[in-house]
Amino acid sequence: MSSKKKSKSKMTKRESQAEALVLVNQVARNARTVLSRYLLDLGLYAGQDGVMLALDDQDGQTPGAIAISLGVKAPTITKTIGRLAAQGFVRREGSPDDGRMLLVFLTDAGRDQIKAVRKAQRRTEKAAFAGLKKKDTAELLELLAKMDANIAKTLNVETVIAGLEPDDDDDGAADQDTTTTGESAAPQTD
Repeated sequence: MSSKKKSKSKMTKRESQAEALVLVNQVARNARTVLSRYLLDLGLYAGQDGVMLALDDQDGQTPGAIAISLGVKAPTITKTIGRLAAQGFVRREGSPDDGRMLLVFLTDAGRDQIKAVRKAQRRTEKAAFAGLKKKDTAELLELLAKMDANIAKTLNVETVIAGLEPDDDDDGAADQDTTTTGESAAPQTD
């Protein structure tokens, strides 16, 4: 073993946390890549599956509502909806209650694709969790939920400091140990 590389057991807490975060990001990228390949076989691009599944859960949503449910920006959803409409998987209609509002619906072709999209998801899950026991998966879920809650807390503090959202702290002060970039950290998919 190289003297420059520490063994995993001799890593500092900060080093192991950094390595874990790199690995979480890598796993997420790889899982999305595998799913994207399965979706491409269906004629779908990355991100389109989320819109279709959101509409399968509740058809007739506004692009803004879909964007919020998926945690992406409205222009991203608008572009994705346009592509899905061109492919014949969704249709856009004006709202009967408010003519200024656009609603998005799955077409019959879109509904036919839902089963295949869910199958692509299951194939990706099967590949990702091969060899893991139910106990391992439960522990992983618990740890990832804690990490996500920590990150979400940081995002809330950052948006408070940036003046984008009200402060949820009882004392009205932002946490001292966070830094801000002034940028929105919402994930984007296409």
